[in-house]
Amino acid sequence: MSEKISICCVGDLILDEPGPAEPYFAGCKDVLRAQDVMIGHVETPHTTKDRTEPSCIDIQAPPSPPQHLECLPDVGFNVVTTAGNHSYDCGPNGILDTVAKLDEIGLAHCGTGKNITEAKKPVFIEKKGVKVGVISINAAGPRLGWATSQKPGANYVKVETAYTPKFDMPGGPCRTDTYLLPDAQKQLAEEVKDLKSKCDIAVVVFHKGNGGDIPRLDDYEQTMSYLCIDAGADIIFGVHHHILKGVEYYKGKPIYHGLGNFVCFTYAMTSGYNDTPEMVAYLKERARQGRGGGHYKVDFYPWSEKSRLTIIAKVIADKDGVCECGFIPAYIEDSGNVVVKNRENGGQDVLDFMIAQTDGAYLGVKLEWSEDGIFVRML
Repeated sequence: MSEKISICCVGDLILDEPGPAEPYFAGCKDVLRAQDVMIGHVETPHTTKDRTEPSCIDIQAPPSPPQHLECLPDVGFNVVTTAGNHSYDCGPNGILDTVAKLDEIGLAHCGTGKNITEAKKPVFIEKKGVKVGVISINAAGPRLGWATSQKPGANYVKVETAYTPKFDMPGGPCRTDTYLLPDAQKQLAEEVKDLKSKCDIAVVVFHKGNGGDIPRLDDYEQTMSYLCIDAGADIIFGVHHHILKGVEYYKGKPIYHGLGNFVCFTYAMTSGYNDTPEMVAYLKERARQGRGGGHYKVDFYPWSEKSRLTIIAKVIADKDGVCECGFIPAYIEDSGNVVVKNRENGGQDVLDFMIAQTDGAYLGVKLEWSEDGIFVRML
């Protein structure tokens, strides 16, 4: 029986503007530093404007300063994932410059690279005799951001979408179905099997699903996660939704469907800062819907109030597998600082929201405080 270690993960890290990133970790860095394996997701390309090429999606993430990555090892991160829908927003240089900066500061990373071989490479970290392997996979598009044998980009799994009319009439409402075809299932299973063959604890971090405050998950999110666990994965972490989603167990293995935002600050969706035609049109539509023009408390945090509720997912494991699962509640303040919460100072709001998201998606997990009121257990 080996010694136990903590494997933790947080949601999106958008280290854009204003100013250096480190102050935004002031309320959580002691907890991050205390973990054995601390994973975060780098959401945007870190490059310079002069090296940026046109985006492949409508809502383009502007380049984030490469130097903003420098604080991550100091505040406790030893692994970051980079495969996501914004990975290629600044073109190939955005991929290459982000990877180069992470290599320069000695921070292990996975999910993007100069070609698909590099993008698929897992990272391994060993703590107290337990070897942990991590892979990062984009399951949220766009396909132009995928790596190929000749092009930088993100590791990916191909998700199909079908639209079926609900009524027998032209132009009527449609049901949306999302799924993986057999070839994509086989590719994903082989990738996970290979990872598990090289480590004790296999971790898959997916960029998946859609946003919105409701508990609903897209069809493919659960089946894709189950497939990975069947292939040998021990832990599934999901990012991308910009809001917390529910948690579940499958065959005794934890699935954190969506870790929401963590340190996220950007002017990318602020009128007058991002003046691309696509963004101008997008902001006009938001205003038409009543979602712009003062909708947000802080210009550099363009997400809902509920998205300020966040967590540090925490799994205790040893060489034989997962031992205990849960999370540490946290809150994103108006300043952008992420502050750890407990049962006595606001953590109950986070727990209540996680219960609603978990129960609302019929995931069958009970959540309760540890005796000291610092940690929430998944039962």
